[in-house]
Amino acid sequence: MTDKTVVILGGTADARKLADSLVESRGDRIRVITSLAGRTKNPKLPKGEIRDGGFGGAEGLATYLSETGCDLLIDATHPYAAQISRHAAEAAKAANVPRLLLNRPAWEEQDGDNWTHVPDIQSAADRITRYSQACLITTGVNDLAAFAGIVTTKMFVRLIEKPENLPLDHAEIVIGSPPYKTGDEIALMQMLGIDLMITKNAGGTGTYAKIEAARTLGIDVIMIDRPALPESDTVDSVEGALARTLENLD
Repeated sequence: MTDKTVVILGGTADARKLADSLVESRGDRIRVITSLAGRTKNPKLPKGEIRDGGFGGAEGLATYLSETGCDLLIDATHPYAAQISRHAAEAAKAANVPRLLLNRPAWEEQDGDNWTHVPDIQSAADRITRYSQACLITTGVNDLAAFAGIVTTKMFVRLIEKPENLPLDHAEIVIGSPPYKTGDEIALMQMLGIDLMITKNAGGTGTYAKIEAARTLGIDVIMIDRPALPESDTVDSVEGALARTLENLD
């Protein structure tokens, strides 16, 4: 019989790995619930229980934590999901539940990289026409409206799945799912004639091949820096999150 409940705010590969590890190692003692935002139609589901959909802000999440008897809230969302992380911090405080942030390390610029750092998506969009004739955008579907006014640059948008509505009717969609391979990324960029890539500093290994490909081909990268997140007890790996969770709950 389970005696502890962990709620994971998920949607990332790290969140899925963490849920799987918790269920496999302590599934008889820990109830593991992963919350998904529902942005991907057919996500690869983690082990344990699944909750799909939003909470209605910090207040709704706090209510959910109380109703489920949550003993630990783990924020394993994307590093750029700043609003969700703020809501998680507020909800955990309101419900008097400990919170752990799993925030993987950001990529660091290396010799051969040519990054221009910008603070947000609009700043990235403002720079495209200065740099590029063929731009690869890998920022996700929710940010694409910022590029709607650009007509002098050919734009290619990489997405995991084709959206029902794309706010860029003049862009071409490239479908692909991580993990990517460097050789495939090089071939793709060469085939499309890419001279600029716009990306977020997501960190991790799943999509790092595009950074290696851009470095190899000498392609400029506009790097959207990470937003500030609420202060939290933080770990930078799935292994660290697993150890900290078991330490807190055992």
